Amino acid sequence: MKKILLFTLAACLSLNTLAATRLPLTASQLQQMQVQWGPLKAQQTGLSASYPAEVVLPPTQTRVVTAPQAGLITKLNVSVGDSVKQGQVIGQLSSPDLIALQSNYLQAETQARLHEQALKRDQELFKDGIIAQRRMQETQSAYETSQALMHERQQTLKLSGLSETQIHQLAQKRSMQNGMVIIAPISGQIMDQQQSVGARVDMAMPIFTIMNPKPLWLMMQLPIVQASTLTPGTAVKLPKLGLSAKVETVLRKLNKNNQTTQVRAVISEGAEQLSIGQIVDVALVEHTTQHSFAVPRTAVARQGEQALIFVQQANGVTVMPVNILLEEDQQLIIKADLTGNERIATHGVAALKGYWLGMGGE
Repeated sequence: MKKILLFTLAACLSLNTLAATRLPLTASQLQQMQVQWGPLKAQQTGLSASYPAEVVLPPTQTRVVTAPQAGLITKLNVSVGDSVKQGQVIGQLSSPDLIALQSNYLQAETQARLHEQALKRDQELFKDGIIAQRRMQETQSAYETSQALMHERQQTLKLSGLSETQIHQLAQKRSMQNGMVIIAPISGQIMDQQQSVGARVDMAMPIFTIMNPKPLWLMMQLPIVQASTLTPGTAVKLPKLGLSAKVETVLRKLNKNNQTTQVRAVISEGAEQLSIGQIVDVALVEHTTQHSFAVPRTAVARQGEQALIFVQQANGVTVMPVNILLEEDQQLIIKADLTGNERIATHGVAALKGYWLGMGGE
């Protein structure tokens, strides 16, 4: 059920600002007033007072997509607001520098193969005693140096955006390319686009910002007394949105001006209903005390700041003052000096209130 308003803790402090009053009404009078009755419903859990919380994106869920090499953006497949999958091609870049990198790699790869062949040959010659050990060691050193250079230039190509498969094909076919694809590093939504098609970019220049908006953090400001009772996993509600979250950690840094501390909760289900930077009302789930009941909204009348319900009696009606613990869409959670077996007026409350006021109710 979607909840729309939380009351403050002050409502819990006083239960009987008005005394209970008996209204001597007959069954015929109640029928004329069109009064309908319903049972009380004991409430085992409830919510605390509301606290503000800011919706924050965890820093691990943001990625900036940068240009792997200097060049010209020739194609962009997505725009702001689009959803992308990890590994998806989101653009293309034409880069003259890539030609030089591929050429350097091919040269290093060729040298590495030649030194490998020379090493195999000298190992056989050394085994047969034809060459000296020093000659074989020099060949071994040259081979290792060429291998290191080849792997270094291979890694440079990977950083430039070429895949293992593309690098393997380059070594096999010896055919270079001047373009490269831009890949989404994570799944999420495009939140910002820093470049457009036709733009010339330097290496590492930002092109897109991708955000994965699930889960999100709720950064709450709670009184230190409340925060000290929390443990990881404590339930948190967003009453206005009907969502739930769980406490992840309590930051032990006190705001000396208002004696509050930050509590971080995590929300996954329904996170798409929230926006980064949004301020929401949250409440902690807690066990209620005795005499807490759920009643229809139509069952509660108000006289000034005091809330009232009308309790059915054998020879009339009792006007009972109550405290409202929580207001929801169609029901209220109240605290009243009742056992829970009573029946209360759910309709016709306005007529009962009018009769009570006519008798001198304050």
